[in-house]
Amino acid sequence: MRIDYKITTVLGLSIGLIGSMGCGGGTEKSPEVAAPETAETSQPDSTPREAEPEPSMCDLMSATEVDGALGGKLPLGPPEGTEMGCSYPVLFGVDGNTLSFGTIARGNYDAYKGYEDQSSVDFEYIEGLGLEAFAINNAQVCVLLDDNQALFVGAQVITVQEELPITQEELKAGLIEIAGTVAAKI
Repeated sequence: MRIDYKITTVLGLSIGLIGSMGCGGGTEKSPEVAAPETAETSQPDSTPREAEPEPSMCDLMSATEVDGALGGKLPLGPPEGTEMGCSYPVLFGVDGNTLSFGTIARGNYDAYKGYEDQSSVDFEYIEGLGLEAFAINNAQVCVLLDDNQALFVGAQVITVQEELPITQEELKAGLIEIAGTVAAKI
């Protein structure tokens, strides 16, 4: 029995979740001073307050804008994000396909740039985006934002005997548009 697999555009993107940790100060405690009680002293508000939503990179570009950048040709599910990145499930092909964007460290940008000299990789510089930008295999875009930070935008779409609903060039153009929009808002 023979099974044919067609793999189109494979890309892995890991955007790590970074939690912020508080740093302790000295070991001595300041003396606490009680405020004098007056008739104007307010009582705690007993109405429940809604928690403010955590900041998310997904807020930088709406789902409608992302869909528009891809010409509506790549079906996407609802985004999930953190302060460092945003990921959309691709509702096409195998489970686990994603379109993601997020900030990366300069070292990661330099590692991606290392693919420039590999003959098996389609590497193309992009003019007018950040300090420097490039596309890899029409499925990844890296933008150098400053000396320490970069932006990564990529798509992983694996199919089995299905035609991709978007061309490689359309996908690359869409990722470049997403990168430009997000980079301008960071």
